[in-house]
Amino acid sequence: MEVHPGMKRGICMLRGDSVYLCALDPANAEQARAWINDPDINRWMISGHVPITAAEEAEFYARMGASMADHVFEIHLAADDRYIGNCGLNSVDLIHRHAELGIVIGDVAEQNRGRGRDAIRTLLRYGFDTLGLNSVEIRLVAGNERAAHLYPSLGFQPAGVLRQHLFLRGAYHDEVLLDMLASEWRTLTA
Repeated sequence: MEVHPGMKRGICMLRGDSVYLCALDPANAEQARAWINDPDINRWMISGHVPITAAEEAEFYARMGASMADHVFEIHLAADDRYIGNCGLNSVDLIHRHAELGIVIGDVAEQNRGRGRDAIRTLLRYGFDTLGLNSVEIRLVAGNERAAHLYPSLGFQPAGVLRQHLFLRGAYHDEVLLDMLASEWRTLTA
């Protein structure tokens, strides 16, 4: 793999156009915790609405580092190595060949700049081309217009709605499920 000159030596795992994905660094756990605990950032997250302690975040980092079913990465800008978020393929099932994608761009200055789109494409390439997955699903809280626009524009197809499935900020919300098949990915990237 070609390493961008701005990338930290030895940590680049997956390269996108403007971002790269690398292993979780425990030194960044406090920054990730600050994002997850920020109501403006966690507004549309399915998890993250109960404050997370430093010990809980450290335990998450340790668990993800040892997990074979979760492939979680930090998102860094290729231009300057700045850490801007996390993404991952969770509940990876290598027998049935499916996983669930999750993402958060915690650096507010980098939201709405194509960083999430690039990270998702990079992660899909990894899931389909490296792990050999057949399907990847992604979920969103109904009302999250940015995600509702982004995910289908990347090729995700509607797969269903879990009605009033989420209780966030004192109200029930539908959870929208979308997915993409490996054959659809190959058509998109051909």
